Amino acid sequence: MKLFTTHVIVTFSLVLGVTWSSLAQNLDSTRLDSLSNVYAEYLHTKPQIAEEAAVQWLKESRRLNLNLQEARALYALGNLGNITGDYKSTINYTYKAIALLKKSNTEKGLAACYNILASAYKSLGEYPKAIDNFMECLRYARLTNSQTQEANAYQNIATLYLLQKDYKKSAENLDRAADLYRSIGDDDGVLTTLFNFANILKEEGKFDQAREHYQTVLEYRIKEGNKAVVAYININLSQMLVVEGKCREAIIALEKTLVLLEELKFHSDIAIVLNDLGLCESKLGNTKSAINYFQRALAIGEKQSLFQYKSDIYKNLAQLYQKENNYKKALEFHQKGVASVADQNSLDKEKYVVKIQERYETELKEAKIQLLEKEQKLSEAELQKVELTVKRQKLIRNVLIAGFTLVLFTLIVLRLFYIQRLRVQKELSLQQEENAKQQINKMINDHKLSVIERYQEGQEEERSRLAREIHDGIGSDLASIKIAFEHYAEYHEEDVKSKRIATAISNACIDLRSLSHQLHPLSFSKIGFTSFLSDFIDQIIKKSNIKIQTFFFPREDIDLLPDELLADVYRIVQELINNILKHAEASHVDVQLTKHKDHLNIVVNDDGIGFQKIKSKA
Repeated sequence: MKLFTTHVIVTFSLVLGVTWSSLAQNLDSTRLDSLSNVYAEYLHTKPQIAEEAAVQWLKESRRLNLNLQEARALYALGNLGNITGDYKSTINYTYKAIALLKKSNTEKGLAACYNILASAYKSLGEYPKAIDNFMECLRYARLTNSQTQEANAYQNIATLYLLQKDYKKSAENLDRAADLYRSIGDDDGVLTTLFNFANILKEEGKFDQAREHYQTVLEYRIKEGNKAVVAYININLSQMLVVEGKCREAIIALEKTLVLLEELKFHSDIAIVLNDLGLCESKLGNTKSAINYFQRALAIGEKQSLFQYKSDIYKNLAQLYQKENNYKKALEFHQKGVASVADQNSLDKEKYVVKIQERYETELKEAKIQLLEKEQKLSEAELQKVELTVKRQKLIRNVLIAGFTLVLFTLIVLRLFYIQRLRVQKELSLQQEENAKQQINKMINDHKLSVIERYQEGQEEERSRLAREIHDGIGSDLASIKIAFEHYAEYHEEDVKSKRIATAISNACIDLRSLSHQLHPLSFSKIGFTSFLSDFIDQIIKKSNIKIQTFFFPREDIDLLPDELLADVYRIVQELINNILKHAEASHVDVQLTKHKDHLNIVVNDDGIGFQKIKSKA
């Protein structure tokens, strides 16, 4: 029954260098700048005035044949459509702006265009197109060194993950955006990321924390007079009331928000508020009012192509008509809901097939290129043979003209020369082929080594991150619990259960610390590798009935080895001992590390059962 939508606002800026002709220096430039300023001033307060200014801006730019100013005006109209919910117009205007910029060989401004284009596709539920355009935005942002647009793209990508309920990745992208905003001193961008963090908390059901963030942003936006963002925040606050079952409070807040949205003419958001009002009225038992709200929301959703809302609204209407015993209408809307979901699934399937087909065509093109290269090499070899044949024919003809008596001698000389030339060419070809093979093998080996190193670095970074999270998060909480319980136990010393619980907490702290160190050991330079490894072995001895004897020689030289090498040694010894504990049934283990001149020798012996030799029958 519930249609729960998160609103995300991302600020966009399009900065284009404009080359003015000498005829447009004075009056025309003042006129265009004035229209641009009017658009910016009323964008979030009176979008109708902003739209009129942008349309006039576009007409003047076309009249003066100023392509870059025309692109700016098209972008402005696209951005306005994105804010008011007219996503089809956003896509139309933005594609025209991109075409003009590329025609003018202007990269600056493309990042902003791809950003709002992707945002429009996201709002229409076309996520593959959205992510493709966000990737283009990031590419052009880096090409033009536009940190603002790069941050905007990260923020929008975060909203895609939020829609897919991948809150971790959403928060990671918001962190990237916030870092970029802070580095360039963009306080407005930082404030926007705070709004988006509130959306994550809302989706996770942490309403109290979400309200605190929303209120912080709301205070700033009210001071600015930014009605658009004020409306979006009120929508989210109202939706939390709906989820909490406070429908009457939610209706009052939603009706106020609806008035503001109708003033701003934000059609898509009006549909969402109408849907939420329908949900509230339905829960309060006001079926006719609920149906009215849902019908109004559906009319706007169909007009604006808001496919992601239609199926839920159809289902809501079907259930309400069923309550009214109007089974014909209930069946009609139920079938529409099923068809809408089927259409969306079919569309997703088609998108997947298209993606697979694109990959296949790419691989096919690469194969064709390789084949053409081989054919080109063969053609060059044949051409060389033809050239040699022509030379030989010319020589024979000249010899025949010179005299018949010299023909035999000339043929013998040519024969010897030709054979020798083939031998030299063959040897040269073999040598070149051998050199090429060696270079290819070297490149392959270098690539494999590079891949392995990157994989190991990635593993180590992930271990380090997990260790930090365990130590700083769970470890810190467990330590706090331990301190609190010890304070409690001071007044209950005679309680046997308290002592057992205190012991269990202490053991848990030790185990957690051990797990953290196993995932990512501390820098060996602080306590010495051999001491660190000895501590690890001592912990194993305490937890099991096995005896482990260590031998490190020379200790000082081993401790001076690089941390990267010692980390690998630690992992090897750790894995070997764990395998012995799991499988060997041993009672005694010897661990030896011996440092030689150019290598480190690792020996781990145990008195376990070993491997069973099974002879296969012929």
